[in-house]
Amino acid sequence: MTGAKTSTVLFAGHRFQVVTDVTFDAAQERYLRAFVPEFQLAPPCGEETTVRVRHDADCFQDRMARVGGAPSLTVVPFRGEPYRSCQLDQITWWQPGPDTHLPQDHLYARDAAGQLTVLLKPGAERGERYLMRAVREVVLRCAESRGLTSFHAAAAALDDHGVLIAGPSRAGKTTVLTALAAHRGADLIASDRALVTGDAGMVAGVPISVRIGGGTLSAVAPRAGLPNPHTLPDAFGSSRKAALTPREFACAFSSRVQEMARLRLVVIPQLREEDQSLSSRVLGAEQARTALAAACCTPYDEDWREPWFAVRTRPVEDLACQAAALIERLIATVPVLAIRAGVHSPDLLERIADTVAGRFP
Repeated sequence: MTGAKTSTVLFAGHRFQVVTDVTFDAAQERYLRAFVPEFQLAPPCGEETTVRVRHDADCFQDRMARVGGAPSLTVVPFRGEPYRSCQLDQITWWQPGPDTHLPQDHLYARDAAGQLTVLLKPGAERGERYLMRAVREVVLRCAESRGLTSFHAAAAALDDHGVLIAGPSRAGKTTVLTALAAHRGADLIASDRALVTGDAGMVAGVPISVRIGGGTLSAVAPRAGLPNPHTLPDAFGSSRKAALTPREFACAFSSRVQEMARLRLVVIPQLREEDQSLSSRVLGAEQARTALAAACCTPYDEDWREPWFAVRTRPVEDLACQAAALIERLIATVPVLAIRAGVHSPDLLERIADTVAGRFP
């Protein structure tokens, strides 16, 4: 392909061929590699997806005009981000909706063979970020079709022990993740979506940025690579957070990005905007089942509302049964530890790290 360069990367075992304009390749490659795990990689699944990232002013203007004039449906494949979807010459196109906060500087496309295109307006601000949306969707769909179940969860590797940190938004997942990285040198596996194998034996990551709040940052000793906490609200649970790539987060704590680990512990954080002392307890079967079901994203994900770049290959009912069976295996084989604390309690991060590490030999 003239004027283009191809990179090959694997996420959760799925192979991606990323074809990028030579003039944009350095920025795209740098951003892409910031998400690629460094070791303990998942075994290849045998599937491959090609994604073309293209900058072309004339093509972008033409496609925007054609998509804008074609019959379309408004869809919300990702929470809070409406797109207009239409068919042109057997290709499905997605354009940011007119009443969205998303800039009108990109289009997504999927052809009949499943090849994906990210068409960028030249000069799109940080246009390299749009590729990862397609990658994440494909990773999630491919994983669930292979029998893995996704959770709204962070995950870390403490030595050889994989820890799944599951819970809803603002539960404190990133705070626990940061505590383990800062005080135990834990490797990063996942920040917001994690995958668990069907036998409940392994946890794997999905390539998503780490969003970290000002309160958590202020509890960490100053480190190169971390944002200044004073530029962010320090209220626990604030929606305004700093975003770090996985490599940036791991590098700040002199750790690494690991893709898989043997699952040894599930942590359910219950952090609150108060100064309550830290307490922990292993949940009984019924409470563990309720907590895990609430955090489970297969087949219904609060963010990825519907299949987008990758069509589901299995019925929703089948996936729901898969998830329910996996939760039962988790309860039977892995301790589920609830950690309750007020975010203003002294030495919170260190005490969280000690509590989690104390579960292992």
